Amino acid sequence: MPRTSRAIPALHRLESPMPTTTPSLLAILTHTPIYVWAIFALILFLGYQRTRDRTVSLWRLLLLPLILGVVAVSGFAGAGLSTIPAVVVGLAIGGVAGWLLERDGATRRLPAGRLWVRGEWWSLVQIVLIFGFRYSIAVSAAVDPTLATDPTWHLATVFVSSLLTALILGRTAARLRVYFTTRPAEA
Repeated sequence: MPRTSRAIPALHRLESPMPTTTPSLLAILTHTPIYVWAIFALILFLGYQRTRDRTVSLWRLLLLPLILGVVAVSGFAGAGLSTIPAVVVGLAIGGVAGWLLERDGATRRLPAGRLWVRGEWWSLVQIVLIFGFRYSIAVSAAVDPTLATDPTWHLATVFVSSLLTALILGRTAARLRVYFTTRPAEA
């Protein structure tokens, strides 16, 4: 008889429904720190500015890619040496794709070290993709901490992150090619 009494509680535990641990979308959004929303607003503003033709200095052209590069490198450093192949492949594919996305005539070198850059929506899309991907990685890791030990998760997230970052870096490299290989045009 004592055996039966021990088996019943174990059976009861198996039959009871598991509590839901997945937070709702509202819970995720409300538990996101305020500074994340401030960063999102800033990148939307910066991305929207890129939808219009503009004249920028060289340092201003390099500012966003530099920030994204630093953020990417910090993420790669924490991912470990085993992810280097995924990083290299992502950078190669993204860099080439970014270079090819930059259209001829979209950048002109101007006098006094400035550049004219044609407005386009692709930069805004890229910035939102990078932010959205990094946000979803953080939320997924918070919801399911076991992802931190999954090597496939690490490889996939590092690959996509490096690919998205390299898209912007490739486009910037194409613009720098124009800056360093052409003569200044009339404004």
